Amino acid sequence: MAIPIPSRQLFIDGQWTEPVLKKRIPIINPSTEEIIGDIPAATSEDVELAVAAARRALSRNKGAEWASASGAVRAKYLRAIAAKITERKPVLAKLEAIDCGKPLDEASWDLDDVAGCFEYYADLAEGLDAKQKAPLSIPMDSFKSYILKEPIGVVGLITPWYCCFLLFIMDQMVLDVG
Repeated sequence: MAIPIPSRQLFIDGQWTEPVLKKRIPIINPSTEEIIGDIPAATSEDVELAVAAARRALSRNKGAEWASASGAVRAKYLRAIAAKITERKPVLAKLEAIDCGKPLDEASWDLDDVAGCFEYYADLAEGLDAKQKAPLSIPMDSFKSYILKEPIGVVGLITPWYCCFLLFIMDQMVLDVG
């Protein structure tokens, strides 16, 4: 099941770039121990560059459209991602199988779950719309109170490197809330 895995770069400030130290980490198929590609070895400097770029994007108001988007709008994008995953499932499953050293059938099932996660989080995003500014019941009629959920800024995630795509995708719920 040889599928060439191209080298990848870091996506920082709207462009693909090599890491500061130009080092790479080999990707090894755990079932065959064959090197199937490589990924950039990001350092804390690369992380600082990425966070600074994300903050600049927010200050330029480029992220405002997403931050102020309704749950229904976000759900539309999340469902589109689910559809693309389903459409590309045969290739993605092969890549997942060789990356994780698992049977192709299991990788294929995982991709169904990945698409399902995006669908699930799309449903949750839509549910946020109904909860926005929902009044809270408090004992005094003279007070009005509600919870307003709003995005607060840049989010950084440390995702597992040793496991499947499915585990990584479970962290994507930050997209739902802005």
